[in-house]
Amino acid sequence: MMETKNYTTTFLKKGIMILLAVSAFTACKKKDDNASSPDQKAKLAILISSPGASELSFYINGNKTGTTNVLNFNTVVNYFATEPGTGEFGFSKKDSEVILAKVAYDLKPASYHSLIFTGRSPESDVILVEDDLSAPATDKAKIRFANLSPDAPALDLYMQGKTDPGLSNKTFKTVSGFINVDPAVNPKFEIKTTGGTNVLASLENFKIEKGKIYTIWVRGLIEAGDGPKLGLEAMTN
Repeated sequence: MMETKNYTTTFLKKGIMILLAVSAFTACKKKDDNASSPDQKAKLAILISSPGASELSFYINGNKTGTTNVLNFNTVVNYFATEPGTGEFGFSKKDSEVILAKVAYDLKPASYHSLIFTGRSPESDVILVEDDLSAPATDKAKIRFANLSPDAPALDLYMQGKTDPGLSNKTFKTVSGFINVDPAVNPKFEIKTTGGTNVLASLENFKIEKGKIYTIWVRGLIEAGDGPKLGLEAMTN
């Protein structure tokens, strides 16, 4: 059974969650009489980080999947099972068959991937990233960093107590690999322009636990206007 959660710190506070129906995902995949066993299924997580995006629908191989709620900005869907193999993921506005952005996939059995809808309309884009969920080093956690702000320059992620960035020079639509870090009860993360000193956004009150794996990403806009402001979010992979 697929489990759907929203891990972003903002949305945890608001209690906003989305449920994607297992039967819809199954129905929309390519038909295969030799469906893989549960332990060989690929796993897919979804992150919507496109400023201004609202009421999106998700497509697998040109077929719209069923949802109880639409996918909105800053929504995270936890890993769910899907058939390995080749195909195409896409997104459209609700009740529209016009695909805003799509990406081809080739999923290996028992692999994990994150599907990220980002960019700013009409230049929306989809990124598919393979997730290395191997265990952290002994007594460590793992984090990675993604720059998902369309108008941000290259950015560095700093961790509390560190004078050098742990993950640096990440341009828009760049997702780093995972690195090992020390667990922390109340760590503080900051982003700065690569080589710069001014803090553009920070994240606090997000516990880093031993043995767990996290993604930290930049969302929103530097020149926000009436749109979402630049900020940091985090999820557990």
